[in-house]
Amino acid sequence: MKFFFAILGIFGAGVLGYVLEPDMRYSLTGMAPIAEAVTPKPVATTTTAPTTTTPAPAPTAPTYDYSKLVPNQLPEKVLLKVQATATAEGESDALALPAGTKVTPVRIEGAELVFSILGTAQGKVAVAQTNLIEQLIANPPPPPVVEPEPAPEPVVAKKNPEPMPEPEPEAKPEPEPAPAAGATLSPDDIVKLMQESVRSAQIKEFTFDQVTGWKAGEEEEVDGSKFQTGLAAYKAETIFGVKNIQAKALIQEGKVIRWIWPTSGLEIQ
Repeated sequence: MKFFFAILGIFGAGVLGYVLEPDMRYSLTGMAPIAEAVTPKPVATTTTAPTTTTPAPAPTAPTYDYSKLVPNQLPEKVLLKVQATATAEGESDALALPAGTKVTPVRIEGAELVFSILGTAQGKVAVAQTNLIEQLIANPPPPPVVEPEPAPEPVVAKKNPEPMPEPEPEAKPEPEPAPAAGATLSPDDIVKLMQESVRSAQIKEFTFDQVTGWKAGEEEEVDGSKFQTGLAAYKAETIFGVKNIQAKALIQEGKVIRWIWPTSGLEIQ
């Protein structure tokens, strides 16, 4: 009976070790424990909707109202964005100006800028094809210069002024009569008017000392108005060397209204 209980105890210990200790199972039976399949638990995922980035608006070209600008409000130099041409007075060959050339603005005509280079050569280019607008936005021009009207002289009431003896009039030579307004001028009168205009610095393109000849011209119609004309020939240093250049004076109402280039018709400053 004792032997039976001993065998039963050994058998129970073996069964208990087989169940509770997997490592002993292999040493006792030669069978490795079978791993139980584990079903993974579902994991909740959060789906994030893709964000849409709104692109920034494209920069727009600067705008500026340049229609009322006068010459003294323009900058000293502007930069050409495209190739342009300029023609010197009295020359038939145009000077090609590449993009990036600095020129002097003269005036604005509609949407075009009249410019000059090297003193005598002038040309035209669209305002948008220069950096004029950018310069005006960065440095706004001063207001146009307006000459003030002369203040009226104060009237001082005289209290019982003593009569002054009237001096005897001196004999004065009669001045030469000025040309009547609207009358047709003689060639000599036309030459005198041109000389007075140049001496008074009505234009800055040339001086009186540069002029080599004066000549009265024919009557012409310019911009719907009739003018008497005169020609002044002068020498100037140009891109082609020293040249003889002509300037035309437009005369009306007994005075020089403006000077222009005979070929292009552009105004001389």
